[in-house]
Amino acid sequence: MHSPRAPMIRYHALKYCALKVLSHEASHAAGPVREVDFLRKIGQKVAEVDDSGETCSIFFGLSDHVAVLQDDFFISGPPQSEGNEPTRHLCLVMHLYSTSVSALRRSSPTKALPIYMTRNIIYMLLQALVAVHAMGIVHTDVKLDNLLFIEKRNVQENVLEKYLKENPPVQDRDSGMLVQDEPIPSDWTFESSAHDFELSTIYLIDFGHAEWANEKPHAECWSPPSLRAPEVILGGEFGTALDIWAVGCLAFELLTGRWLFNPVDGEEDWTIEDDHLAKMQELTGQQFSEAVLARAARRDEYFDKRGNLLRIPDLIPVSIEQAIENYNVPGVIKEQIGALAEFIRDCLNLDPAQRKTAGDLQNHGFFNVVGPC
Repeated sequence: MHSPRAPMIRYHALKYCALKVLSHEASHAAGPVREVDFLRKIGQKVAEVDDSGETCSIFFGLSDHVAVLQDDFFISGPPQSEGNEPTRHLCLVMHLYSTSVSALRRSSPTKALPIYMTRNIIYMLLQALVAVHAMGIVHTDVKLDNLLFIEKRNVQENVLEKYLKENPPVQDRDSGMLVQDEPIPSDWTFESSAHDFELSTIYLIDFGHAEWANEKPHAECWSPPSLRAPEVILGGEFGTALDIWAVGCLAFELLTGRWLFNPVDGEEDWTIEDDHLAKMQELTGQQFSEAVLARAARRDEYFDKRGNLLRIPDLIPVSIEQAIENYNVPGVIKEQIGALAEFIRDCLNLDPAQRKTAGDLQNHGFFNVVGPC
């Protein structure tokens, strides 16, 4: 896999950068303020690696594939009501990024991406997670919306200035506020060739829900429901493995255009969590071990003493290979389906202690199986 290493550029050397201005409430809430702490730690580690001159560091994934904070500061705004103090707004200075992987996937008529794009995106995500996890950070919100492309061509000043001149900001006449997003044009489409897409670079963003792996987490629920690991539902062991679960789900979503898990509420018969736990066992071919259930604070809400689901005792196994084949993904050969299914299973071990790490998964055979592009 090829992923060019982009040198870190301090924001004061850039004519254009992205400025995220938080509301007064968000600027003083626990989540966003803690996000700044994580981003500062990441920036410090990037500087340490750059200063050390190391050429083989696992932390290269930080500047290569993780959004690095360039600066942060507060600005004053109008008071919320007459007689009050001015409001204070936290501002985060970041590099300019382009479209998200989610937007790229949704732009495809099938809502899916070719297998060569899936491989590259997942590999770069793993590079980011290797570095983030090595710092003891659990992202907790790994999803396609939080993976952004960086554009080599469209961030050149002359290209960007021409685009901004041709596409001026759209404002509301009454409030003067911007009412239309102006994303930087992307170099990539769902039709980009395998050769061209090798030059793409994605960055993991948004540490607003991140937690330290070795500390008691501040929240009890993480990740969108479709990407949620079993230990989150069960109140089990917290750690970096929950990010890996999301990686497996995203690999399936990128290639098929569908969620791997889409549990439904059975109203009086079962809960949406019951159905989710049942589908996890059906797709992986595993059962929750006694060791896993012993660490689950909410075990008795879902399982009987023998480890069977209370409200869905009868399971209907469906292999991940079958699930992929059901969508008739074009241009994918049998060997690629097998390798992807094996990769997903390694991400979806029901025991987080046995789940593969991001570093393990980078060496998976899925990234080596060659097929038609």
